[in-house]
Amino acid sequence: MNNFTEFAWATLGAAGISTSLLAVLAFLCRAWIGERLKSGIKYEYDKRLAELSAELSAQTQADLAKLRSEVERQTEKLRISALSFSEVQKATIPRKIEAVDVLWEGIIKARAAFPSSVQITDILLDKEVAVLYTDKSLSRIAARLDNIDHFGFFDVGFDEVQRVRPHLGEYTWAIYCTYRGVLTRALYLMSEGKTKPEKALWFTDRTIQDFVSSALGKDKASEFITLGSGRFKWLHHNFDVLLFTAIDTLLTGQNFSDAALKQAERMEKMISSTQDPREDQAP
Repeated sequence: MNNFTEFAWATLGAAGISTSLLAVLAFLCRAWIGERLKSGIKYEYDKRLAELSAELSAQTQADLAKLRSEVERQTEKLRISALSFSEVQKATIPRKIEAVDVLWEGIIKARAAFPSSVQITDILLDKEVAVLYTDKSLSRIAARLDNIDHFGFFDVGFDEVQRVRPHLGEYTWAIYCTYRGVLTRALYLMSEGKTKPEKALWFTDRTIQDFVSSALGKDKASEFITLGSGRFKWLHHNFDVLLFTAIDTLLTGQNFSDAALKQAERMEKMISSTQDPREDQAP
């Protein structure tokens, strides 16, 4: 390029070319040099781009191979876990089914042991229950409430169900205990109503209402309070629905929701904060 430039200037000087022509030639030289520079830069750019593209492709292939290896490893772990879970399920489902049978048998025994003399009060209105022990027209019903044994009722079937507690899970167990707790306390309050008539209104008891709310929720607890009559039948039905749902979840191998587990925790706290019925002696 230097030889060409010297040659050009020598030729122009020898020919006596005008100043304006020299300016034009200078512009052309600059344009030529610029194009050479751009060509060099483009070459270097294309070369580096090709290198980067090759590096990126190699890295991508390496990452894909690593990812494929990790996916295969995790898939194998899941397969082994599934096989193990299946074997565990095969071993535990018969135990769960047996536990559910024991649970339901315990409930049937408890209902059979529930005093018919108390169950019959379901036909009474709240205002009639309030005067159960003082209104002579209700004396025949009141007379049948002389021998309520809430201690004995609490024990019926309870130990058998307690033995299968590990296979029922905490949620199902909490429902069962809450149900039994409500009925047992209702019997205690009805028997106390002989000397303290206000206790005959067992459904107004704060502990009873808290038990119902912890198991069935606030809406059901409000419904329970406003029933007017038939509360024992209502309790049997609503706890049955709750238990059937828990049993279905248990036997199908599903996990209980976080809400259900928190509900079980609330019920357990209610149960633990209430005296054992066998210690709740009348003053």
